[in-house]
Formats: sequence, structure tokens, C-alpha cells
Amino acid sequence: MYKMKLNLIGKALIAILLLTNVNILFAQDDIPSPPSGYDIYTSGIPHSLKVDTSYYSIVAGASKIVRVLLPPDYTEDSTYNVLYLLHGIGGDINEWYYNGVPHYILDNLYDQGNVAPMIVVLPNGRAIDDDTPITDYYSAEMVEAFARFEFELLHDLIPFIDSTFSVKTGPESRAIAGLSMGGGQALNFGLAHLDTFAYVGAFSAAPNTNAPETLIPDLSDTSMISTLWLSCGGADGLLFITQNTHNYFEQHNIDHYYLIQPGQGHGWTVWKPGLYHFAQRIFGNEPVVITPSDIEELSPNSDEKDLSFFYDPSIQSITIPDYSSIKKLSIYDLNGRLELNFKTLKSHTIDISSLSKGMYIVILSDGGTSISEKITKF
Repeated sequence: MYKMKLNLIGKALIAILLLTNVNILFAQDDIPSPPSGYDIYTSGIPHSLKVDTSYYSIVAGASKIVRVLLPPDYTEDSTYNVLYLLHGIGGDINEWYYNGVPHYILDNLYDQGNVAPMIVVLPNGRAIDDDTPITDYYSAEMVEAFARFEFELLHDLIPFIDSTFSVKTGPESRAIAGLSMGGGQALNFGLAHLDTFAYVGAFSAAPNTNAPETLIPDLSDTSMISTLWLSCGGADGLLFITQNTHNYFEQHNIDHYYLIQPGQGHGWTVWKPGLYHFAQRIFGNEPVVITPSDIEELSPNSDEKDLSFFYDPSIQSITIPDYSSIKKLSIYDLNGRLELNFKTLKSHTIDISSLSKGMYIVILSDGGTSISEKITKF
């Protein structure tokens, strides 16, 4: 087992974190699947607060209900980033909340220290009265209502959120993302208003997505995009929309993340991972990775106090005798990609069954001392 001073990894990680504003073109092979349990309720950790409130829509000519998720320990003494998260063609303020469970996903990421605190806004993404019965999701009226929501978002909803909650203002503090029809809206609205949104994410974007060449009116503005995310299922009949958009971005050297999930269709097995990954790449955050050269620098240091863990490949778990003193446990693959990360441990045993077969680096820290060790998952 190798031991080292915390500042060795700290310096390496700080250097990497300084690059968080540099966008890189990623393919799906560079983005690991979410760990097991990433989208389930976890007891014993702080949880987000759901608030349903209303604002007046000029376009709809009526008050509309909006659902807002406040991060754990929200206080008016602090200011927060805001993510506008949009539903699909048949959804409303309930679709993400009950099916996509953004509060569970984010609460787990908050607990692991992997996302910046954010307010999540779940609106009805149609510029109509919330009480209007919807009998034909695909009617021209409903499709037009989705397009008109651009005005409502910019002129009614965002000002309401900014004046009602304790938020940071400016594009670097504001993100927009959505699934299917909402993914198309996120691309259309976000890229057309880079003075409002610096982070844009589309999960399985639908046919309402503007033609790629019209998404960004001025290609010289692309430096204003801090994070641009595209993902879709490989078996989704709408995959061509994401592919065409990706191809255009690649052709014009517009840096973005691009994740195609083989065998997946148009559903939550794509949309929930999309949110999981996107949330970790916005508001100045970036999944921390270490490089193979960083790992090579780890050297024995016999004067440090002992930290220890035991790996049992037969039960696919790591046992940590003094788990209560651990401030962080991280597991990386040999390419330096972060696979699992915990800032608090709730038991002696860490389940690693979600990891693929192969060799990994485990780094354990108590806040003053760190150790690293290679393990092999069979």
C-alpha cells in the first residue's frame, strides 16, 4: 500500500480544477455510467426542498404553477445557481419530479461533493394556462405553445425566480436542459440567448430542435458557452437529430459533450444519466480526474500514520475499519477517470459491484493523510 501527504494529490487536483473552463470534445467512451443507486432516495443525508409557487405569464394571460427544488440547507444568506429543467411533449411540472427524480440524483451528488449547489426550476414548458386540458400533445397549437415558451421563460419566469429566491445572476450562474421536446427547447432557447445561459444540455432532443446551422446565430459567440451537452439512446428513433447536431458542432469546432448510450431508446435510462452527468459539468464544476502520471508520483512515506482498507474480490467490496475518520474515498480507472466518489462513509463496507472488470486506483483520505492502492475487479 502506498501512502502520501494529502497536498501531493491536492496540488494535482487543483491544477486540473483550474482547467474547468476549458471545454473538451468528449465521446461516450470517456463518460462512465452512473454508479448503482445514483437515482434512489438515500436516508441520513440532507435533502432538497420542494416548493410549488406561481408566476404570471404574459403569453398565457394567466398565473402558472412552477415547481422549484431548493438545495439542502438553502438559506437567504447565500446565493445560488439556477438550472431550468424542461419536460417532454406529454409532461408538465410533475414529469421530471416523479419519473426523473432530480432531487434524489442531486441530493446524492451533493452528499458526495460532486455538484455545485443549485436551485432547480421545473416549469410547465408550454406558454398556455396550466389548467388548459391537453387532449392532443402533437397538435399545432401545443407545438406552438412550446415555441412561445421562449418568451415566457425570458420575460416572465426568469425574472420571477430571480426576484423570489436568493439566486446568482448572469449567464455563468444559469443553465438550461431538457428531455425530448424540452431538449429541443433547451438547445433552441439556450444557444439563442448566450447572454442568459452559459450551460445548455439536451437529452434525446426532439424534432422541434432547430436546424443545426440556425441554432447558434453567431459562431463567434461560442466562447460564451461553458458547457454544451448532447446525449441520446442508440436505439432511439430520434437519434438522427442528436447526431446531426453533433456533426455540425464537430464540423465547426464547437466543443461539447456527446454521449450515445447503445441499445437505449427514448426514455429515462437516457434522461436520468443525462442529468447526472450534466449536473456535474456546470457552474464551474467538472468531474475531477487524475492522470496516470499523477498515479506514478505516489510514493511510500513511512512517517505517516496508518490508514487502511481491505479489498475482498469475492464479495466485490472494500472494507474500511476506521470508516468514521474518512473524509473522502475516490476510485479511478487507470486512465484517470473518476468512477466512484464519496465524501462521507456510512458503514465499514463500500460496494463496488457497479464497476466493470479491470484495475482501479483507490484513494483514501482522512483530511490530513492519504493512501492509494491498486485493486483488480474480477
